[in-house]
Amino acid sequence: MAMFGFCSLPVVPLRNEPSDRAEMIDQLLFGDVYEVLSSVEKWFEVSLRSYPYRGWIDFKQHMPLSAEELQAVEAWPLAVDSPSATVQLQGSPMLVPMGSRLPLEGAATVAGLSLSHESRQPRTAHTPVSLALSLINTPYLWGGKSCMGIDCSGLTQTVFRVCGVQLMRDASQQATQGMSIDSLADAAAGDLMFFKNSEGRIVHVGIYMGDDKIVHASGKVRVDKVDTTGIFNTDRSQYTHSLHSIRRVLHSAASA
Repeated sequence: MAMFGFCSLPVVPLRNEPSDRAEMIDQLLFGDVYEVLSSVEKWFEVSLRSYPYRGWIDFKQHMPLSAEELQAVEAWPLAVDSPSATVQLQGSPMLVPMGSRLPLEGAATVAGLSLSHESRQPRTAHTPVSLALSLINTPYLWGGKSCMGIDCSGLTQTVFRVCGVQLMRDASQQATQGMSIDSLADAAAGDLMFFKNSEGRIVHVGIYMGDDKIVHASGKVRVDKVDTTGIFNTDRSQYTHSLHSIRRVLHSAASA
């Protein structure tokens, strides 16, 4: 019988092996749900329900869900659209990061926990660029997806999630989504730009802002110049990333 769980903390590290010393490859955000695949000692191997990614979480951070609760949580329509928001969990305040899912009605009981927040309709004026810019100076963190630390594909995945597009987790996976844009001249604000290493492998992603600028996570979330060669870091006065390709995953980018 399948076993499911719910992320009841602001973020939970997802590791590539069942060890506290293992690499963090992703983070679960508040409201994420997952299926438990296996267990080893104090670790659960889980598979995320919103996109196909698996890793290990500490069993102490697992909150079991019934099948009925799973359906209810997956129907939550609201994602936090600011760098953080405050919720009440069991009557105590807790900050949750951008991309967290919350019940639209403002209150719910899930996995035996009472949850409430200021009920609000998600704003529709957001764009991937405006959301990414709200995270400016967030430090780079491998596997991170919050305003406390984020990596390049975590940034793009999180802001596009708020805009209603579910991207895959890694830059190389995101480069398979949407439609190809032939040249920088054809790019629009909100398009994804991918960058390669010396072997031609995709290792970085950012969001085109228009006017030959890109917002991306490199050291921190920052804005740099970009051209057909790649990203020109204005602080270091040198190219840091080589352009590989451009993709459009949000159709409104063409008219942005």
